[in-house]
Amino acid sequence: MARSTSAVDSGSDELVTLAAAGDREAFGRLYEQYAVRVFRHAYFLTSDLSLAEDLTAQTFLKALEAIGRYEDRGVPFVAWLLRITVNIAINHRKALKSGIHAQLPEQILDDDALSSPEQSCTMKSEGERVWTKVRELPLEQRQVIVMRFMEDMAYSDVAAVLGKSIGAVRVIQFRALHHLRNLLREEQSAEPFRYARAS
Repeated sequence: MARSTSAVDSGSDELVTLAAAGDREAFGRLYEQYAVRVFRHAYFLTSDLSLAEDLTAQTFLKALEAIGRYEDRGVPFVAWLLRITVNIAINHRKALKSGIHAQLPEQILDDDALSSPEQSCTMKSEGERVWTKVRELPLEQRQVIVMRFMEDMAYSDVAAVLGKSIGAVRVIQFRALHHLRNLLREEQSAEPFRYARAS
């Protein structure tokens, strides 16, 4: 069950206030507190370590430029940071086009995946395969899956990052899980053909 990040983020409220007033040391402490989360999010959006590092740096540069205009609207500060990351990632994808381990819900896999302890262990060992398929999802669906099941964010926080309603986030998650389930099943059905060719 996803937990709200508000409780975790509340400890940074004073730092945010100081940083907004121009305290660079306070902003540096915010960087130390959230850099790993921003990088992890950027990596799952891009599947590229170097690009994720660049997006992380750009996120905090833009955050530093905009921190003076930051307003507390009842969502965690990290949601504001991740929204910046998402926007930069989207702009990067647009620029390319124009030429310029967490566990997902059990229902993603077939219903009989937990019919025995052995199969349950197999499911857990396939976590990496599942996350590989997550990277094949459309960007918006990938964002929701990463925030919900990797970042363990509440629907309200995800909605704040994406600028959408909670209902819209639920719909995106439903479609993403359905899409992911189909990708996994397609891969599974293709495996016998790969083995037949190899033998």
